Amino acid sequence: MDNIKLWDEIYQSNEWGKYPPVPVIRFIAKNFYKDKNRKEIKILELGSGTGANLWFCAREGFSVYGIDGSSTAVSRMLERFKDENLTDMLIGSSVGDYYDQLHKLQDNYFDAIIDVESLYCNSFERSKEIVKSAFDKLKTGGVFLSMTFANGTIGVSGKEIDYHAVMPIDGPMAHKGFTRYTTREDIGILYKNSQSLIESIERQDLILDSGDSIKEWIIECRKI
Repeated sequence: MDNIKLWDEIYQSNEWGKYPPVPVIRFIAKNFYKDKNRKEIKILELGSGTGANLWFCAREGFSVYGIDGSSTAVSRMLERFKDENLTDMLIGSSVGDYYDQLHKLQDNYFDAIIDVESLYCNSFERSKEIVKSAFDKLKTGGVFLSMTFANGTIGVSGKEIDYHAVMPIDGPMAHKGFTRYTTREDIGILYKNSQSLIESIERQDLILDSGDSIKEWIIECRKI
């Protein structure tokens, strides 16, 4: 089963993802809360799911666009925006693999692009191409946020099926298909290209009762 079909089934059977993580709130606040004309700020999310992050951005007055492979997730996002009178803030949405969908979008158009635990579903080489394409879509000076699983996260050890990629049977991604973890050394290769400047790299660790950890990189870049 491919990841898009798998995730559509996951969204059909799970009710979660209604609120943004703190790093997204901090990222948006730091970069855009000072702007007086917030509706002119355009924010794209890769792997938008049911729209938690874009819902937050829309409520804060920003224009948003979401791409996700799951039609179920996108339908739920559109329904929530309609129910909460936020449809005017949604400048677009599409269902499909953002590896392909990105190429259909206008270059130099978005002020920010967000990836919250979505890029990891792609191979390392494919992820590099996605990041490069994403920077084509950003305006000069635009910002990019990526949150992605780090090595040491429960479930990402064991037999690799691709570079730093496994099929977890435990941890947060258990039975959710292809999962690529990122090392500190990978970050410079994955996120640095001729258009990008890596501005900050942080890591947050959640220590479970078992002693296992969920580790995430929080990477912020800017288009130069």
